[in-house]
Amino acid sequence: MQGVGSVCLSLRYYRPIQFLVLILAFVFYCEFLHYFLVLLWCQWPVLDVKNEDSSVPSGYEPPLKVMILADTHLLGPRKGHWFDKLRREWQMYRAFQSSLAIHSPEAVFVLGDVLDEGMWESGAEFQKDISRFQRMFKTSHNVPQHVLVGNHDIGFHYMMSEEKHKRFEKAFDTPSAKLLRIRNNIFVLVNSMTMEGDSCKLCSEAVNLLKDISWQLKCSQGAIKKMDLPQICETIETFPYTKPILLQHFPMYRLSDSNCSLPDAAPDSEKDIPFRLRIDCLTEEATNQLFDWINPRLVIDGHTHHGCYRVHDNGVPEWTVASFNWRNKRNPTFLLAVFSNNNFAVSQCFLPNEFTVISIYIFGGVFLVFTLLCSRHWFGRRVRSSKSL
Repeated sequence: MQGVGSVCLSLRYYRPIQFLVLILAFVFYCEFLHYFLVLLWCQWPVLDVKNEDSSVPSGYEPPLKVMILADTHLLGPRKGHWFDKLRREWQMYRAFQSSLAIHSPEAVFVLGDVLDEGMWESGAEFQKDISRFQRMFKTSHNVPQHVLVGNHDIGFHYMMSEEKHKRFEKAFDTPSAKLLRIRNNIFVLVNSMTMEGDSCKLCSEAVNLLKDISWQLKCSQGAIKKMDLPQICETIETFPYTKPILLQHFPMYRLSDSNCSLPDAAPDSEKDIPFRLRIDCLTEEATNQLFDWINPRLVIDGHTHHGCYRVHDNGVPEWTVASFNWRNKRNPTFLLAVFSNNNFAVSQCFLPNEFTVISIYIFGGVFLVFTLLCSRHWFGRRVRSSKSL
């Protein structure tokens, strides 16, 4: 009898431990392993050799692998429940760090709306939230990260101020317009809110910077002939020219998302809603100016929280990247892009669908409850049988 009692006592402790192990296993899968398994399906795109230009001079660098995301919208002190804030930030942290580990990009671009409440925050609140972003989206020292400004970071044109812009520029080295060269690929970064077309101080500053960049690109390309202002290029720094990639927060001018057919495009109920100029996209005039000044081979932007791919009348493709935050999108995405000096390829990567994760948790909960009930039934039968002895 004493031996049976000791066996029952050991079972009493064994079952709760087994139950706890199962709970931890489900949590580990949903919060760690699931991210890796989903992101493993995403692969770097392959450059189409048919598009390679054999006339490009030798000595150019190998293709550059870039990760591009948008609209992280870290909640500030005013909006959202604390659990919602905690949950979304963990999801983004886990997804970003898992993707870095799996794909090893050589550069990362974040296309604005880093914060959700940056346009309202005090200096201390802004610094605190920027520090959170930098911890969550930290990259290794050999992977440069370039962050663009969005309307939630400093406000739309009517809310934007020099003070808000300068503190964001100081945090991320992001002026109103910037030319960036990585492995002989040229990127032009633009503050979309300055493309208003008026004479505001930041708008004039952006236009002057873009004009300077335009001259630098044209001189580097050799597009300015000696008979056309030969002295203009003598004082401008030139470099090996490749067609630029234009990065910004707002999409280029378009009427709506009606022609967007990607899997993460806007739902059908929203696709035909007309875009508001300077709020949802750039004006047609600003779009044409950027095409004229930059002459890009590709445009990549965010802001709408939905994915979109379109080709402009001039043949330039445009990718709009969906929000990286599950608060804005149940199936967030980002881009993996490969750039050679005269070619590019882009692939879209999906993060774990929140519905799938919730379903796994529900299934796990039902399974654990079933296991617990079965173990109690089995344990009760063993105790009754031991008493009969």
